[in-house]
Amino acid sequence: SMKKLNNSTALIVALLFISVSSFAQGDGPRNLLWGPKGTFAFLPKWMSMNQNITPGNVLIKDADLHIDAFPLTLVHNFGLANRFAQVMVNAVPGSVSGRLTSNQPNFPAPELSSSGFADGFIGFKLGLVNQPALNVIEYSQYQKKTFSMMLYTRLWYSGSYDNKKPLNLGSNRLTFEVGFPIDIWLSKDPKRATWLEVYPAIHMFTPNNDPLVLSGANKTQQHALYSVENHLSHNFTDKFWASADLRYQYGGDVEVDGIDQDNKQNILGGGITAGYQVLKMLGLNATYGGIIAGDNGAQSNMIRITAVISYANLKKLQKPE
Repeated sequence: SMKKLNNSTALIVALLFISVSSFAQGDGPRNLLWGPKGTFAFLPKWMSMNQNITPGNVLIKDADLHIDAFPLTLVHNFGLANRFAQVMVNAVPGSVSGRLTSNQPNFPAPELSSSGFADGFIGFKLGLVNQPALNVIEYSQYQKKTFSMMLYTRLWYSGSYDNKKPLNLGSNRLTFEVGFPIDIWLSKDPKRATWLEVYPAIHMFTPNNDPLVLSGANKTQQHALYSVENHLSHNFTDKFWASADLRYQYGGDVEVDGIDQDNKQNILGGGITAGYQVLKMLGLNATYGGIIAGDNGAQSNMIRITAVISYANLKKLQKPE
């Protein structure tokens, strides 16, 4: 039938779309800044979320999901045509559990759970405006321009997926993300860094041609999702910084065999982050975030703890005496 699928089926179908792409929270502060070449970083994170948005960024009004994810990202900065460049590789072990409430008495709401890998990504950044390739010493002495901009592109690959399971961490599709992070340097005093990061992006999804058996569908397709991520961060001491975070996302409604499911997202999320540079090579930060306003009863709250372990090969550099 060409009418909308009944609610319980639509709920299950929507769960086909699970990927840890953003959880309505994005990359986090100081993750979208340019930096010196010749450096490596490893970023392990722990994210704990309670929400009615699947790991795949699909809104399901009556769902009540708890997601624990451990994104692991390896980053390398280098120079390309005298511009800042960065490659990233990411994998996301995790687990999701929860209930999908249904308005049909013959379809109870069992506790479902799943573990494995959520969608991960490979990413690439390239400085476009005012982001030259500088080594660590040159970067520390560089008079940063107020405005700078890069290209940021990611290919998200599917995590664990089994079409016989009602709840999956992986989305069984690819996601292409393209955006242009803007870094605005607001510091009078370079020791008290103040950054505004603004990151507009579009997320485009390939179809899932092997939807859940339960759904009886042949194909599910999510429409493009648009997002703008913003972070205003300031160093209050040499080692301590804090940030106010805002993220807006729009779109991402799902079609099941060509029938739109009316679950478009129109969501404003926000949070606060506190960071501390424990050692020269180790920084820690913690974020609390949630949905401030959203259509379709969108709900989410998140705690995220991030470690930034960095390494710069200084042996190659001739340090000034």
